[in-house]
Amino acid sequence: MLLLLKQSFFSRNLNGFPLVTCGRCYSLKVGDVATLRKKITAEDIKKFSELSGDTNPVHLDKKFVESQTTFKDLVVHGAHLNSLVSRVIGTQLPGPGTLVVRQELKFPNPCYAGEEVEVTVRLANLRKIITVDFFCTATEGKIVLEGKGQLMHSQRFKGGH
Repeated sequence: MLLLLKQSFFSRNLNGFPLVTCGRCYSLKVGDVATLRKKITAEDIKKFSELSGDTNPVHLDKKFVESQTTFKDLVVHGAHLNSLVSRVIGTQLPGPGTLVVRQELKFPNPCYAGEEVEVTVRLANLRKIITVDFFCTATEGKIVLEGKGQLMHSQRFKGGH
């Protein structure tokens, strides 16, 4: 189903058809899902730290983590995980032109360097404000991020109907 969704989305997008008109999506429906998998390395964490300016040693200093915390390895920034959610929202579901206007986030478990995460975004409501549910799972199905988002499509900002 995901492959069909991607093909439908990109063929419509490349041909210039709008994804949202009057708060309704043509090629999308409630329950549609998009996923992304990514292994997050210590180098990814370092780059994100440099970009964000968050130099908390729980993300960067393995000796600090081992001696001063109960974590078992370098901890992935929560904002890094959320950026992967944003990637799915902005490139796959609903896709280009979508902006997040509100989010609720929970981080029930830490995500560690070297873990592969799977980000899942599900369309929950397709009205003027698009609602999604999302979660990230890591090793052995451990949930490391869960939340909800409210989205607007850029067509709404240009005086769309």
